[in-house]
Amino acid sequence: MKIFSSERRIEVLDALLRQESKDEIKQHIPSSTYAFTVNYLKKVGFVREADGEVLLTDRGHANLIIFERFKESIETLRMLYEAFPDHVITFPDEFALRLCEIRDARVIASEPSDILKPHRVFTDYLRNTREIYGVSPILFPDYPEFFKGLAESVDTISLVVTQEVLDIISGYPIGDYGNLEIYLAPEAPRIAATVTNTFLSIGFFYKSGSYDFTRDLIATSPEAIKFGKDLIHHYRTQSRRIV
Repeated sequence: MKIFSSERRIEVLDALLRQESKDEIKQHIPSSTYAFTVNYLKKVGFVREADGEVLLTDRGHANLIIFERFKESIETLRMLYEAFPDHVITFPDEFALRLCEIRDARVIASEPSDILKPHRVFTDYLRNTREIYGVSPILFPDYPEFFKGLAESVDTISLVVTQEVLDIISGYPIGDYGNLEIYLAPEAPRIAATVTNTFLSIGFFYKSGSYDFTRDLIATSPEAIKFGKDLIHHYRTQSRRIV
C-alpha cells in the first residue's frame, strides 16, 4: 500500500500504536514533518484528532496491525532462508502471514565438539513437558525407545508419521499406551515439527531431499507454541488415525 511506502508515516503510525502523545512523537520527528504526515494520514482515514491529540482510527489500527504482521513475517522468513540457505522452507499457505509468531526462534546447530547438539537440546526439552505433538517424516534410531519412556510420564503424545516411519515403530507395543496417538499422513510432509507445552522445534529438508540433522529451530514463546500446535493440527486433520 502507498500509505506504508513512507518510513515517516510508518514511524508516526508505530508511535500512535504505542499510544505516544503528540509532544512525545515530536521529540523524535521534526514538527513540520509531523504536521505534514498527520495531515496525509487524516485524509486517508488512518488517524483523527481528539482533545488536542492524534489517535488511530479503527481503520488505521486494523491496517497497521496487518502491516506489522506482514513485515515481521517477511523478516522471519528472511531469517529462515539465511539460517537454512540450501533447504526447502515450506509451510501451509495459511501459516505464511503467521511466521511472525516464531520470530523469537533460534537456530541450534551442530558444532565440531558437539555434533549431536541439536538432537541433545531437543531431547532435553522433551524431558520437561507434559504433552507432545509432532509431525515426524524422519526417525532417529533412539526415538522409539526414548518416546516409549516418555509415554510413561507425559499426559499426551500425538504424532503424525509417514508410512515408512509407521513401519518401523509398529514393531513396538505402541497400542499399550492410552495416551499415545498415531496418525498416518497421506504423503510425506516436507517439514518436521514438534510442539509441547514448553517449546516448538522445527527442522527442514535439504533441496536434495535429505533431512538436515545438523540444525534445528527452537522457539519458546507462547505465540510460537500456539503456532506449532495449530501447525500440527493442520497435518493431523489431513491424516488418518492409526492408534
